[in-house]
Amino acid sequence: MRKILLIRTDRIGDTLLTLPVVKPIKEKWPHCKIDFLARRYTHPILENVKEISQILNYDPEGVHRGIRGHKLLATEIQQQDYEIAILFYPRIGLTFALWRAGVPRRIGTSHRWYSFLLTDRVHQSRSECLKHEVEYNLDLLKPLIQDLPREILQFRLAVPETTKREVQVILTANNILRKYIVVHPGNGDSAPNLSRDQYRTLIQQISLSGMRVVLTGLNSEKEYNESLKSDFSTNNIIDLTGTLNLEQMIALLSEACGLITTSTGPAHIASAVGTPVAAFYCPAIPHTPDRWGPLENSERVTTPKLTNSHCQMKQCPYGTHGCLATCLQDVQISQALNYLL
Repeated sequence: MRKILLIRTDRIGDTLLTLPVVKPIKEKWPHCKIDFLARRYTHPILENVKEISQILNYDPEGVHRGIRGHKLLATEIQQQDYEIAILFYPRIGLTFALWRAGVPRRIGTSHRWYSFLLTDRVHQSRSECLKHEVEYNLDLLKPLIQDLPREILQFRLAVPETTKREVQVILTANNILRKYIVVHPGNGDSAPNLSRDQYRTLIQQISLSGMRVVLTGLNSEKEYNESLKSDFSTNNIIDLTGTLNLEQMIALLSEACGLITTSTGPAHIASAVGTPVAAFYCPAIPHTPDRWGPLENSERVTTPKLTNSHCQMKQCPYGTHGCLATCLQDVQISQALNYLL
């Protein structure tokens, strides 16, 4: 049986945007075994993907740290006897481990100084953001599959019924007995964000419509979300920040009427479970929605209207947090909300 290892070791959204490659691989080799090497915090995304046989954990801060750790990783990979490994997130340690493991076909990008350790090198420069991340990922299948689909492949994320029931208990305990919209204000500072005033406007308009608002985020974002909620006296706003694990967050989004957020993992999760997303993106490289937008919700992405069509973050006059807060107008926020309400 052909054994293939897919490798993506960065964020949740990046891992999700790699999963559309599974379908063309399975169509090419229906009986192949596909494994996935990923960071521990992304495993809940992969555990319910029926096409993935096994998840290998990558722990660069622990057992896989440094040269010795990547030698250990090479041994672990070698023991699995993979025929093909595809590296979607190029890193020297991972490339070295594949080479040392002796995987016969090692596929990755061509422009890194250590790319000579790969057997199949695909020329691409993702930093130019000329197409969507999914398209870049599919390009790495070209050494294996000649007739790749031209359209971007969406991926549907399965949600276990047990997790749905867990979330229903949480919603009932918080008196959320009817339709709700999730607002996820945090993005880990990975991209420009809306201002607090803009989130307040969004929440106020949703609340006035009679729809419940559910705030979500990490523990580190709890103070910010509590502050947002404190601006309102209505009981239509429920704060679940820091109370959900990733599996429960997926289930929460699968049952929501919609999600409002910026460029962050939950936008891709919502898209993968078929929930409408109203997303706010900075149009500048490298944050442009042309590369990072949710797959099925491109028409719901709102970006500032900038006069400089070649705007890049390195020359941004507003700074990392200022683009959306400075350029977006209330009318654009209202238009985005109309997609969900």
